[in-house]
Amino acid sequence: MTLFKNKKMMKIIKIILISIIICSCNQTFDKKNKGKYYSAQVFTEKNATFLTKLKTNQTPELDVLKFVKLSNSLLTQIQGKPIKLTYKIDAIKAKNTSKISFYHPLFISSSNSIKRYSFNPGKDNNALQIWLLEAKYKDSISTNKVFKELHFQSGRIQSKIDHYPGLTYTNDYVIRSNNKIYWLNSGCAISFSNHQKLKKIMLQSLQIDKIQDSIWCKCGQPECSL
Repeated sequence: MTLFKNKKMMKIIKIILISIIICSCNQTFDKKNKGKYYSAQVFTEKNATFLTKLKTNQTPELDVLKFVKLSNSLLTQIQGKPIKLTYKIDAIKAKNTSKISFYHPLFISSSNSIKRYSFNPGKDNNALQIWLLEAKYKDSISTNKVFKELHFQSGRIQSKIDHYPGLTYTNDYVIRSNNKIYWLNSGCAISFSNHQKLKKIMLQSLQIDKIQDSIWCKCGQPECSL
């Protein structure tokens, strides 16, 4: 009877030890991976659903929740009816970008990443879509090179080299901040004055120290301005 009790006691002790080891391993894994992932979300009236996960070692500089909330308010005011943006985040790669693409100038210097935020107001309001690009470069020299090319393209009339008047022939606002370039785009259904309001919303939603340069492009205008 004593032997049976000892075996039973040893079994209990083993189970406890195994549980402690598993718990310890899980805590170590969580500490190592904390902050390396954040989620892109789509917002509906009732809840938020995870779309995808992007690996990153830094906190994203764009406060997407804030941008969505403020943009919803602006678009609702413009349309005179409730607008609820959904969004997704993906990456743009050089190999998938042709020389006639809007994005081509962003790849004349190697970029660590070009992140694209696509904001969708719903199928009945497609003309109100908004895009925001975030391009990160290795140093200020690379960033300046890209921004100068964007500036060059923005001031050219359509030609064999430059396939679009302005940058996109729609509304654009591009800024250079340290080693990053941010590019806000909206369609012609959004007036230039309202695009300027979106610009303010973008700056309120970004955690940036300063802006070194900027480019403004108005829908239908063949040349942009600094």
